[in-house]
Amino acid sequence: MEKKAGDLLAHLITDFVEDKTIVINFAGIVNIDDHALDDVFVALSKIGRQLIIINGYHLLSIIDRLKKDYDITITSNSSEDWISLGKQNQVLLQEISEERKTLKADFIKESIKKTFIKFDSKRRLHSTPILANGEYNSNLIISEIKKFMWMCFFMADRIQELLDTYKLTNVKLLTASLRGAPFAAMIGLIKKLEYETIDHFGPKHKVFDIEFLNRIEKGTNYIYIGDFCFGGTEIKIAKTYTEMKSSKLCHALVLGNLIDSVYFKDEFELMSLQSLEGLNPDAEFTLL
Repeated sequence: MEKKAGDLLAHLITDFVEDKTIVINFAGIVNIDDHALDDVFVALSKIGRQLIIINGYHLLSIIDRLKKDYDITITSNSSEDWISLGKQNQVLLQEISEERKTLKADFIKESIKKTFIKFDSKRRLHSTPILANGEYNSNLIISEIKKFMWMCFFMADRIQELLDTYKLTNVKLLTASLRGAPFAAMIGLIKKLEYETIDHFGPKHKVFDIEFLNRIEKGTNYIYIGDFCFGGTEIKIAKTYTEMKSSKLCHALVLGNLIDSVYFKDEFELMSLQSLEGLNPDAEFTLL
């Protein structure tokens, strides 16, 4: 954790209007720079607020050392993996966890729901035999930095769960559209994973566009990153190309999917932040 991140946290503590406990998730943070928390300790002393760090108990000794002479009370719980700094209110981690899950789910649902844009008339989607009266447009998320960053953080969490579950090595992200590329790039930055973008890698690509093969590396575990999945055509084509180069594509992660992920289970594992089925009452999708 660098000084700039600590400064942002200090501003949050100082500027947050409501007198509520602030909860910060330190998952993925392995170290803290020497002066990163200086302003945080000052803010906690001045405001008298409680800061709870979850998934950060492994950093307790570092935080204790960095506290120096600041008059800050620190308590912790190793089994529940939290550290409390400043004002000591009762820590009800289960309630905090449930509230966090609810806020996260609501944020994802509303953000994706609002990306639906109606067509002038119904038309068949390019990538699958589905007749639709509109489409979900991820550009409306990409163009709003707050929504985009949060979505990338949520997707990065799912990638970490995937890596932990399957113990994958030699992993690289693969995306097949300009809309999917920003998500792959940011997730790659967060998780320190390389990514490959192959534009127009969908149902309309030319059969003889074999230059795509030159961009696929051998012996790599590819994870597909996309925005929205309907029939899964682009993922299936990407999987075929990776297998031609002795690589694998067994997992795909998207913002939203219309068809249940079980439908694809024999080909790849499809994960999404949000199901599109019934999400927006204005959206109409009919299988041809």
